[in-house]
Amino acid sequence: MGRARREKKVEQKTVKDIFEKDDEVSMNLFDELRVALGQQISGHQLSGQRIQVRCKALSAKEAIGTPEHDDYPIIKGREVMVEAEFGGARGQAFADAYEQADYSVDDLMTMPLNSNSKRASFVAGLNAVYRYLNVCEKTVHCRDAEPLECAGHVAEAITPGQKVLLVGHQPRFLENLAAQCNVRAVDMDEGNIGTAFSGVVIEPPEVTEEAISWCDTIFATGSTLVNGSLPTFLNRGKPVVFYGVTVSAAARILNLKTYCRCGH
Repeated sequence: MGRARREKKVEQKTVKDIFEKDDEVSMNLFDELRVALGQQISGHQLSGQRIQVRCKALSAKEAIGTPEHDDYPIIKGREVMVEAEFGGARGQAFADAYEQADYSVDDLMTMPLNSNSKRASFVAGLNAVYRYLNVCEKTVHCRDAEPLECAGHVAEAITPGQKVLLVGHQPRFLENLAAQCNVRAVDMDEGNIGTAFSGVVIEPPEVTEEAISWCDTIFATGSTLVNGSLPTFLNRGKPVVFYGVTVSAAARILNLKTYCRCGH
């Protein structure tokens, strides 16, 4: 089993007891991801190879370069980008906690997933392995001017005139969605809650259930996979789109709709 050398948290707040999620449902989802990963490992004879999944946290500049705006959560230090490398392929995952660790591909099948840092390593590793096998794409975040380009097209993923619930504060997405749709936004960052951005007041995660009932479409950050809240948004009778690189491999496995225009 790979040994974690260091684990760090960006902030102490977690999703525990905030989203009305069933922990067993969340773990069943990861079981499904592991079954799919195991099939790929077996089918491509990757088991036992001395190829390591190397997980590390990237700096904001390493992760997204130098975009025009400086209000993205990773630049503000509210989250980190965890990156895994497998056979020269890279996979990334946004998280609020991380570890510096090496894992073999077999370790991904057995490692505990009882913390955000562990789940971030697993998800980044899953993305890296799937990218190595060309099973999925867009596992590396866009950089520099690309986040602005991506946001400029985000409304194309939503039916015009719908009520949209934005899960996770992505400033450029909120700007563009608010200009064309009726939007509510929930976020876990206490520094954002109660503040208006683009005319939309950021609401706390405690209102998520009511906001899901209100909306026509859910537009949720893929990092809900890492914090364990992703099942909250499934099977609700509402279209849901997950955005960003974090959910790339999982979306392929679980047949989830995604938006990631400029990912690599």
